[in-house]
Amino acid sequence: MSQFKLISRPLGTIPCFVLQRDDGAEIEILSGFGSGLNAWRVPVENTQNTRTSTMLDLLYGYRDEATLRKISPDTNAGCRLTPFPGRTAFAKFSWQGKTYELVNNVSWAPHALHGFLQDKPWEFESFESEADCCTAVFSCDWPGAFAGFPFPYRATNAVTFTGESVSISSTVKNVGKTDMPYSEGWHPYFMLGEKIDNLSLKLPKCSLALLDKADIPTGEYKEDTRFESGRKINDEFINDCFCLEKDVTQLQAVGSDFINNAHVLLESDRYTLDIWQKAGIEQYNAIQVYTPPDRMSIAIEPMTTEPDALNHHRGLIVIPPGEERTFTFGFRFHEKMGIEL
Repeated sequence: MSQFKLISRPLGTIPCFVLQRDDGAEIEILSGFGSGLNAWRVPVENTQNTRTSTMLDLLYGYRDEATLRKISPDTNAGCRLTPFPGRTAFAKFSWQGKTYELVNNVSWAPHALHGFLQDKPWEFESFESEADCCTAVFSCDWPGAFAGFPFPYRATNAVTFTGESVSISSTVKNVGKTDMPYSEGWHPYFMLGEKIDNLSLKLPKCSLALLDKADIPTGEYKEDTRFESGRKINDEFINDCFCLEKDVTQLQAVGSDFINNAHVLLESDRYTLDIWQKAGIEQYNAIQVYTPPDRMSIAIEPMTTEPDALNHHRGLIVIPPGEERTFTFGFRFHEKMGIEL
């Protein structure tokens, strides 16, 4: 029987909590900065001595505060992106006859990026442990005092950890008095201990969202089967949003079961990562994929729709006062057996 514990392990001055299994498997949640999924480590067989194990890092994150402060505005590693993921064109949007001005918060484009809570402190709410898993809950309030998005809401993240798997249940509640326009996503960067050029990527059936010269979706799509059957990434640069097909996005969840989760597989010779997201009506129906220049990780980001939803309104979720929505995604690690080393 496994045992789990909650550890406080600040990153410099930034609060950070670790969910840890008794064999050392752990996930770091950077509660002081966007509730970011900052590290995930699992024990794997040591290639030099099969009687022992070593720890494998599966998530790129910030390993010191100085690095975080320097690069986080352009990376947003591991953070929840709310109330919009990706770009909002030219840092403004229109809703119900009004135009709202946002803040251009990136160095490389005149847009607003990834919402408002990706660098905010989140409150630790609770921790519960069972025989085979543990769950930690964090929350953050958007007061709606900013004229650019005057819609107050509460965001809650429940992170459930088994060691080899992680699932995140993300809830948003409209605590204001008017309807709230909403979209969201997450921004994890996955690793398998080697350059991504050597890894195989498999995507579900989807279409590529086409972009204009300002990197904003045009509303047009094209079939993209590059990774539908699974193949090596090689040296390909990817910074694309893949939209799931309508036979997935128009399905409704029934009770607590949802048979149409969308899966992305990332594989090396030794390991497999299954990254899944709950798809369907008002769920995660797009996947943003990005390959950073160092080629040591790959961002695979569940999103409710393609970027700029506050303007184009495709897949935009409208939450009435007092109502809430919950979105779920996760990832599972598998160590292949019988590999000759």
